[in-house]
This record gives sequence, structure tokens and C-alpha cells, in this order.
Amino acid sequence: MAMHAYDDIVALLTQKGMEFKIHEHEAVRTIKDAEEKAPAFLDGLLKTVAFKIKDSFWVLAAVRCRDRIDYRKLAVALGINRRQLHSLSPEEIQAELGYEVGGVGPIPLRGDVKAIFDSSLRGATTIYCGSGRNTRTLEIELADLLLVTQGEVRSIIREQPAVG
Repeated sequence: MAMHAYDDIVALLTQKGMEFKIHEHEAVRTIKDAEEKAPAFLDGLLKTVAFKIKDSFWVLAAVRCRDRIDYRKLAVALGINRRQLHSLSPEEIQAELGYEVGGVGPIPLRGDVKAIFDSSLRGATTIYCGSGRNTRTLEIELADLLLVTQGEVRSIIREQPAVG
């Protein structure tokens, strides 16, 4: 069953009456690709990493594009043991959730998928994120994204060492 999240995401946002824009560009699969092919989006760009909780639900964890997820903090935020948290291959993400590599966004399309956003995003306004396709970036207000995803906001990134 080949799922394609893009059409479902656009339909969901439209049905919920959300204002959003879709930006088309060359295929972007990594942050380095985004820096080269879609630099206009970098300031508000979210990176979404998909996880499977052993024998349970899926998680879409969204952080600023250059931040790194702290797996221990993510497990605590989800109320699970760190060993239950499994990252997924691009093939698994495509097959199970319908997102292309580089197109993963923080928008659950099924009841067994949760969205979680890093607390560093508080105060952000317009953000850019995956739309399901790696050739299209979604532009939406963070408040609207949180509303439509019913996402939780928690501290889930690695602390950056102090410079100086």
C-alpha cells in the first residue's frame, strides 16, 4: 500500500480552514540540500524525525533544522523507556507513513501517530516544514500547526555547549 502523505496533508489543512502556502523547489533530502537549494526557508525550517515506539505508536519529532534530538529527553517527554524509541529507515517511513525522504513533516495523518515540538520553537511565528514530498515545503504559522496536529511542546533537543 503506497501512501502519499502530501495530498492528505493538503486536504487536512484545507478542511481545517488553515492558512498555508506550498513552495515548490528541487528535491531536498538533507539540511545541506536545503542550504543549497532552498536557503530562503532555513530561518524557520523545521526538521522532523520519525520514530516508532516499540509495540506501540509513532512519533513525529520537530526541531529547528540544525538542532539535534536528545533521545533521552524525547523518551522522558513521551513517558517511555529510552530503549522503546526506534528511529526508522527512509524506506520504513515512506511505506508506513507516506513521507518521502526529505519531506517528513510534523503532521500526523493517523490516530497512532503523535507530534511533538521542541520548546525552543515557542515564540516562533511562520515556520517551514515537510509536506510529504521532498520537492514541496509547507509554510504555516506555528500556532496553526500546533492546533491542527494537537502537538505537544517539550524540551527534546541536545543542549549546545557554551561558547567562549
